[in-house]
Amino acid sequence: MSSSSAHSVSILELYPEHLEASGERGNVTALRARLERAGHRVDVVQHTIGRRLPKDSDIVVIGNGPVSAVRSVYADLMENAAALRSLADDGVPFFAVGAGAELLGGGITLTDGTALTGVGIFPFSARRGVPRQVGYIVVESAHGTVVGFEDNASEWNLDSGAVPLGVVTSGGGNGNGREGVIAGSSIATQTKGPVLPLNPSLSDAVIRAALERRDVAYAPSTAHAELDRLAAKSREVIVANVKSVFTTI
Repeated sequence: MSSSSAHSVSILELYPEHLEASGERGNVTALRARLERAGHRVDVVQHTIGRRLPKDSDIVVIGNGPVSAVRSVYADLMENAAALRSLADDGVPFFAVGAGAELLGGGITLTDGTALTGVGIFPFSARRGVPRQVGYIVVESAHGTVVGFEDNASEWNLDSGAVPLGVVTSGGGNGNGREGVIAGSSIATQTKGPVLPLNPSLSDAVIRAALERRDVAYAPSTAHAELDRLAAKSREVIVANVKSVFTTI
């Protein structure tokens, strides 16, 4: 595996003007910051409704949004579904949060009974209209302890044999003691916050998968220390206040 400080990494951000309700731009910022500190050039491409989807990308990110946003992007997403599945089949890691993840799953059943077919990258289906989960969440995963914030009224039902991101030790997650789902090197999660700045090990898992696909090595170094220190401080606050009660408006 080669090591190249000149390697350029392309991050495709899907529908940022619609699906960024939970600060998901922070997830892109976290990936970019860690890649740049490892010596890589980063190009962020934002896909918006009506634009041509890039033929290739190194990482695909999609965020969360309300049902109105889901409806707004749905037609364009379906037009690009085959191209997105092709990227996933080629090993491009996707990092998907909330409603964006549901769109990339098997399908969503909305509160009015409307069924929307998903892109089919992640092996789960979502059902809206369950009791809302609001508060901090802590998940034990293969990438260590993942912490963040959740605010959803959606149940994720994983396909038979599908692997969750982790086990919930505090919070709601998918609604069944598990949180998120993994598909190859791609991750779907209900955890917000945004989640990647809070969880460097999760960010590094996405980055490492993207670079290994290009046969390029990645290793965090002392250049990442300040990012890790800030994340650790924020994580301490969440863990200390994990039982706090939040209300919705």
